[in-house]
Amino acid sequence: MKTIVVGADGSPGSENAMRWASPIAAAHGAEVVVMTSLQPTDSELRPGRVDVLRAERQKLVDRWSKSAQLGNVVVRTVVKRGDPRQGILKVAEREAADLIVIGRIGTSAGPGLLHIGSMAEWLAHNTDRPIAIVGGAVNVSTRSAIVGVDGSKGSEAALNWIAEHAAVSQTRIVVASVEQPFIEFTTSDSSKNWRRLTEKKIREEWAAPLTDAGIEFQALALRGSNAADNLLQAAKDERTDVVVVGLRGVGGFSGLRVGGVALKVLHRADRPVVIVPAA
Repeated sequence: MKTIVVGADGSPGSENAMRWASPIAAAHGAEVVVMTSLQPTDSELRPGRVDVLRAERQKLVDRWSKSAQLGNVVVRTVVKRGDPRQGILKVAEREAADLIVIGRIGTSAGPGLLHIGSMAEWLAHNTDRPIAIVGGAVNVSTRSAIVGVDGSKGSEAALNWIAEHAAVSQTRIVVASVEQPFIEFTTSDSSKNWRRLTEKKIREEWAAPLTDAGIEFQALALRGSNAADNLLQAAKDERTDVVVVGLRGVGGFSGLRVGGVALKVLHRADRPVVIVPAA
């Protein structure tokens, strides 16, 4: 991981996004690029005024990045004119960003408008880069993570992401899968042994990216009718700092476009969420 792009709008959520990105950047030796948007009104488009507004916004984003106390991490600030969604995507593409980080809750008065409806969902559907969504009052640590898996390419991508991070940090990892049983098709034997069989599949098949890298993890089999809620409850029970899920799966944890589980996790989580597109 070499570059992390963080969206800033002056809200508590975006400040926490910067603070959350800082230790990850430090662990990987990555640069943090803090981006905000400039959206002048028609009345502000007279000659010379846009340059003044850009200079003012540059001072703002510089101040925001300093107030976030990012430590010894290399930080660069950028102001992009136009839609903040397009802006952060263009900056991420230009910088070849390895991770995009935004705040969960923005402010209607802020220039970036980085609230979950206008930014996180749009980015999830329009980028092939990992995205982290960080709330306004959360633990900014990444010492522990729970990863939702279902054997899909999306969950494999999520495991590859956490494996890369765990290789340079001491991260406790829980790999969880939710079985959604269909009672009429469930044999007595499989019903009794579902936990053992599911955890065996996690250890021997689905968590291969961690096993191959020699990274220790806990396999956790869950059962319920709502994969998103089950995963989030497990995150609370296991006291993990972050939830990691994949995209473009066939349901399970990876179905942002298909099953909607990752999208539900995104909306309902009370802690940072990293969503990782399949390669």
